[in-house]
Amino acid sequence: MDTRDLKVFVAVYETKSITRAAKEQFLSPQGCSKIIQKIEGELGTSLFARNHFGVRPTPQGDALYRRAQMVIRLLEGVKDEVEAARALKYTLNIASTQGVSEYLSLAFFRDFAESHPLVSPRVMESPDAIAKQRLADNTVEIGVLGGPIDLSVFHAVPFTAHRPCLVINEENPLARKAAIDYADLDCQPLAMVSREFASHHLVVNRLANAGAHVDIVVEATELDLCHRLAEQGDAIAVSFDFAAWGGKRAHTVIRPFADRSFLWETFIVRKAGVELSPQAQDFCAFALAWVGDHRDDLFQWPGA
Repeated sequence: MDTRDLKVFVAVYETKSITRAAKEQFLSPQGCSKIIQKIEGELGTSLFARNHFGVRPTPQGDALYRRAQMVIRLLEGVKDEVEAARALKYTLNIASTQGVSEYLSLAFFRDFAESHPLVSPRVMESPDAIAKQRLADNTVEIGVLGGPIDLSVFHAVPFTAHRPCLVINEENPLARKAAIDYADLDCQPLAMVSREFASHHLVVNRLANAGAHVDIVVEATELDLCHRLAEQGDAIAVSFDFAAWGGKRAHTVIRPFADRSFLWETFIVRKAGVELSPQAQDFCAFALAWVGDHRDDLFQWPGA
C-alpha cells in the first residue's frame, strides 16, 4: 500500500461510506472498493464490516486508522523536505559541443550528483558556433568547446583529447590500409559534421595543408548519419575514436590517421574576465579530476 491507498482508507473510515469516500477521493465506488480490498489482502484481515447504512470499522480497522494518520503525516513531511531540498538546487547551465556527454557517459553525471547533490548540471549540446553564442549571451555559465580556442574571448582549460579517424566501407580499397595518410583522401567523397563545428575546420585545414583536395559530399549535424553513409558505401566518414567505435556499423572498418599527432581536443571555457559561481568552480574541478582518473576507462583504441 502507499500514501494514496492510506488516504482512501482514512476517507472510508471517517465517512463510513464507500460512495462518499469515493467522491471525496475522485474515484469510482468500484475503484474505492478495490483499494480497500487490496489493503485487506496485504494485511490479511478485514478492516470494515458492511451494513445497510454503509460500513463500520472492525477493531483491526480502528488500529490501522490510528497508525494511518501518523504514517500519512510522516510521509507528507518527507515529501515536503524533498521538495524543499530540490528548490535549493543550483541549476548550472553548460553549453557543450556534441559528443562530450556520450564520451563522459552516465557514470560521470551519476558520480557528480553523488558528490554535489545540490548542483544540477544542465548540459545543452550543439554545434560549437551555437555553444559560443550561448556563452556570449550569458545563457550558460561555462562551456565545453572543441579547439582551437580564441583566448582573447575565452579562458580555457584543456579537458579531453580524441583521435580523429575514418569509418570506411570494407569494400573500399582504403579499408586494407592499417592507417590513412592525408594524401589518401585526395578527391575522396567525405561525410563529416557541418562547418558549425570546430572539428570540421580542424579536419579540413589538415587535409588542405597536406595538399589533399577535400571533397565533402555531406555535412551532418550528427556523426551517426556519416557512419551510415560509410556503411552504405556512399562516402568515407570522418569521425572520432570513441564515437566511431561506440557506434560501429556492419560492413565498415575504422582506421586512424597515420599522423598520430592529429588530435581533436576539447576545453572547459568561460568568458574571459568573468568570475564563475562557486557551483561552476566545483563542477570544473570535479570534471577535470574525474576525467583524469577515468581516462583509460572511457576509451582505449582496440588493440592499442
